[in-house]
Amino acid sequence: MEEFFRQNYFLLTNSTILIAVFAGLFSIKKYKGSPESFFIIIIFYLFAIELIGNYPRLYGKVEFLEPLYNSVFRKNYWWYTLAFDIGVILLFSVLYQKIIKSIAFKRIIKVATILYFGFSVIFILINYQDLFKQTFPVFQLLGALIILMCCAFYLFELLQSDAVLQMHKHLYFYITIAIFLWWIIVTPLTFYDLYFRSADWNFIILKWQIHLFANMFMYFTFSFALWWCKPEFKKIT
Repeated sequence: MEEFFRQNYFLLTNSTILIAVFAGLFSIKKYKGSPESFFIIIIFYLFAIELIGNYPRLYGKVEFLEPLYNSVFRKNYWWYTLAFDIGVILLFSVLYQKIIKSIAFKRIIKVATILYFGFSVIFILINYQDLFKQTFPVFQLLGALIILMCCAFYLFELLQSDAVLQMHKHLYFYITIAIFLWWIIVTPLTFYDLYFRSADWNFIILKWQIHLFANMFMYFTFSFALWWCKPEFKKIT
């Protein structure tokens, strides 16, 4: 099993995301002109993150990557920090500001996101050399708080409305449950990254397994929701 994960982890992860990408492609027409189409863009963005983030695996196979091998960009820490730990948080924040109705909740999310982005910029400027050597747990933890806050606000509004009776038909309900559980499962692993970087293969394989099953649950949920649900809001004219 350990050897299987070593050889196939990235293929399995990208294949899982690719299923959600195809679900998004086949759903574009159904959601065209509606706010839900922004979520499909996020799925494409997540796939692009993984696709580009695998560039270290191509050293020695793709010639034009050789300059990167001898530069500060040799590792992909910088990419995942900027594209995922910051970029994905900003995109989901925008998504929930689009669907949450409460002005107060929207303002809280907006202010929290601005503060998070400002903190991220300052932190990176101060620790820019470490950007290419490691991930920053502080980003992962603060980003998780923003995601969980968005989920909590959405679910609170859902429970306070008549829509709760039809929540099994709402795309954003599935999205919220999926990302809530993903961040709850994956974020605690941040505290154990020391073992991941010290080549403790028992922990590395365990972390890969947790990530893979969390990804499978999240992206399969996204795929099902895109197929099963219909646009919740009126299309933009």
